[in-house]
Amino acid sequence: MQAFENSASNGKWMNAWSGTTQTRLTQSTILLIGPDSRIQRSLTRELQALSASTRSASSLEEASRLHGGKDRPPNMVLLPEGDIEPREFEEALGALRIRTGAPSLVPIAFGPAPSIERRRALRDAGVELALFGRFGRHALRFQVNRALSRWARRRPRGELRAPKEWRSRTFSSGKEKAVRCYSLSSGGAYVVTPRPWVVGSDISLELPIGRERLLIEGRILYTNLGGDERALPRGMAISFRPLCDHTQQVIRADISATQQQLEV
Repeated sequence: MQAFENSASNGKWMNAWSGTTQTRLTQSTILLIGPDSRIQRSLTRELQALSASTRSASSLEEASRLHGGKDRPPNMVLLPEGDIEPREFEEALGALRIRTGAPSLVPIAFGPAPSIERRRALRDAGVELALFGRFGRHALRFQVNRALSRWARRRPRGELRAPKEWRSRTFSSGKEKAVRCYSLSSGGAYVVTPRPWVVGSDISLELPIGRERLLIEGRILYTNLGGDERALPRGMAISFRPLCDHTQQVIRADISATQQQLEV
């Protein structure tokens, strides 16, 4: 699994080794903006692995020249946070949308976490989604699906959900199954496994949050066996039983911290 590290040291992007909304990624086109670099090439490979069509350009202006009028207009733009000039960005993005014929064009900024003042300027320019700091494949997929959602520009209602990369374990009927946590909220989780438990099964999920290892009871809400065109990896959704106050607070605090990397 690939992990990406947005490093501020010496101004270079670093790439190191370390799958939410249900959307048809195969019908999506993603513009990747920025100079050719290791992280740009890695992002391209990861996006193509999600069956999304990708196009590249060094800037929004070049993207307008190269990709204007083509079939399958882009749905989103993934670009380095440091390349965004807030005073010009909204106009440039609007020009790109018109030139490409895109009904909507959602930007996702990636890079080192910016200052509070810089975040405010980015939000004023219309940038709301982000991949700040170090992020993995699950976070990339999570944010791409979020950008493609019709609710991309709305604040999520109910319990916040965040992508995770944790290796974990589930237990059901005296058996153990290794899984990888894909996303988490205080109401449930989606975990990746090639062989999900049966829908409706009672289950225990081990969560390694900070220095704690929480064992949470729940049941299988639904499974994805890979053939339903949803942009989720093969696995299963778990609905948690009512949580004690401590467990709920620990999960919410962890999700809140993750959200700082996902939203401008």
